[in-house]
Amino acid sequence: MPAPSSLARSAYVGLWRSGRRAAEASGVLAALDRRAADRPGGAAAHARSLFAIHDAADLVRLDVPWWTYGAAARVAAHLDALGGRARVFEYGSGASSVWLARRAARVTSVEHHPGFAALVRDLARDAGVADRLELLEVAPERSTAPVVPSGRRGEAGLDYGRYVRAIDAVDGDLDLVVVDGRARGACLAAAARRLAPGGLVLLDDSQRPRYAPAVAASGLVVRRYRGWVPSLPYPRETAVLALPGRAGGAAVEPGAVGEPGA
Repeated sequence: MPAPSSLARSAYVGLWRSGRRAAEASGVLAALDRRAADRPGGAAAHARSLFAIHDAADLVRLDVPWWTYGAAARVAAHLDALGGRARVFEYGSGASSVWLARRAARVTSVEHHPGFAALVRDLARDAGVADRLELLEVAPERSTAPVVPSGRRGEAGLDYGRYVRAIDAVDGDLDLVVVDGRARGACLAAAARRLAPGGLVLLDDSQRPRYAPAVAASGLVVRRYRGWVPSLPYPRETAVLALPGRAGGAAVEPGAVGEPGA
């Protein structure tokens, strides 16, 4: 029997998808689209994104990654400063893969779920960025003693070692590594070793306590962006990490709480 949290989530998604049909019929969705185009990241844009819950195709159309707005703005500025020449690796594909490919020279994304990888390939093709996005499908291996476990509920007995090592398929230093898939602690450790000077790591859902040891051990400077996320009715946290300017342990920089329209 599904857990109560799973049932509640399914009911919430169903409610918004039903509401989307009504909003389309009444013209409300079109009005929100216009206001969102005038002020990306504003309150109307966030309201519009709520109709895109668990809809990667709609998030691609809105051109937003599923991170806090503040973190997305920080990464966008970083990629813009590199003039479209950035080399990016991403753990966990989705609407963010297309968002990144629109702003970088090359994106390699590893995905553990074959069906979702196929969806993202279709989204990239439809968005005209398939030539800049490479999808690697690396499923976890069954194991009685996983070396690299996920930590996610329901995934006991799965080893994500090959998934984490997929970054080794890319040569050279990386300007950005996105950690937004499985086994994020191990992925963060792998990412920290591959950064180019001035490179960044984005760690999504960084508020989760199980990621704290990996963040502390990374040796990276951490800035936490707490605030709203496209398509979600509650705030979350995304961290952006960078190499320290001098030797020493990881530091923490406070990030301002991000509100739509702020």
